[in-house]
Amino acid sequence: MGMEENDRLGFLTKLARFDWSLLAVALALSAFGIVVVYSATYSSESQDFRNAAFSQTVWLLIGIAVFLLLSFIDYRLWVKWGWLFFLASLPALFLVLVVGQTVNGAKSWLRVGPISIEPADLTKVGFVLFGAWWLDRAKSRGIVFAAPLLLAMAIPTILVLKQPALGSAGVFLPLCFAILFVGGLKMRYVFLGVLGLVGVLAYAYLGVGKLGWDIPGLKPYQMNRIRTFFDPTLDPLGAGWTINQSLIAIGSGGMTGKGYLQGTQNMLGFLPKNIAYNDFIFSVVGEEWGFFGGAAVIVGECLLLLLCLRIAFGAREPAGRAVAVGIATILFTHIFVNVGMTIKVVPITGIPLPFISYGGTFLISCLAGLGLVESVWIHRKTKETDFREP
Repeated sequence: MGMEENDRLGFLTKLARFDWSLLAVALALSAFGIVVVYSATYSSESQDFRNAAFSQTVWLLIGIAVFLLLSFIDYRLWVKWGWLFFLASLPALFLVLVVGQTVNGAKSWLRVGPISIEPADLTKVGFVLFGAWWLDRAKSRGIVFAAPLLLAMAIPTILVLKQPALGSAGVFLPLCFAILFVGGLKMRYVFLGVLGLVGVLAYAYLGVGKLGWDIPGLKPYQMNRIRTFFDPTLDPLGAGWTINQSLIAIGSGGMTGKGYLQGTQNMLGFLPKNIAYNDFIFSVVGEEWGFFGGAAVIVGECLLLLLCLRIAFGAREPAGRAVAVGIATILFTHIFVNVGMTIKVVPITGIPLPFISYGGTFLISCLAGLGLVESVWIHRKTKETDFREP
């Protein structure tokens, strides 16, 4: 009886510490996402597209359950086995290269009965846990600290590039850098990392944009996307079509939009149906809800990031800060690249917008990540339990 009472009190204490704002913002964005997914697919001739909003609702309910499960279990337990979660996610990345399902030119999906799973989304969360696990054990904050994380980052990055899914592969680098930074990497190495990033951007802008050089390892269609980013007139009916239609859709929405279910660029198929409900969902938002609708989505996403960072600052342990900052970095990278590619700020790479775009694996992985962040907040006042191996 006493044990049951203690367990009950423990649960009530955790419930009292629950940060409802984190869940509320995520649910508000997800609910709006379902509304926009329906708008992007209701006029499609394909039954699968017309069922997308219902499927997204089911995925959301599953994601909420995952969020709550991870929230109430001490995050240190997940960090303890972070290395295992990360390693367990890698075989799926190998498997997808062999028997994966090709969608929009990338072999990124594993088909399990009626369900399609994108392993890269789960690997991102696994890498956060691995980074927190290593941060909790590494004594040095120099090369010895950075090298294992850089090596671990390179493995999924290379595998995802082979799919090829440039957008997902590009998430691992800033994610690794964020964990190293919050983990206290010596500033001279941080400076070298920033310098390397500037070099990559300079190569892309000058070498690819101005001189027409190729980027090693990228497919021809990926290079075409990058080149048309710098000059959409190079192939207006091919590689430049989508970005041009996206700009027309967002621009034609004006300040208040054309109205719900009234987006002609989307409804008439000028914005391709197979990407309007996921990678280019922000274009649909801009056309139907206008500048105010798009701004509201960005404000909501930024609020979610700020809540994650608030929890990171409130964490008493480096591992907890790494988890919160790592999940925030995943979300930020997706938000920046997805919105940026629809308005021609970054090249088209094919990456979804958190909680708005269609995609079951991605939605669940985002809610799982937020569940880990919520756990950091709930357990921030508890004494550190020794979850480490003896």
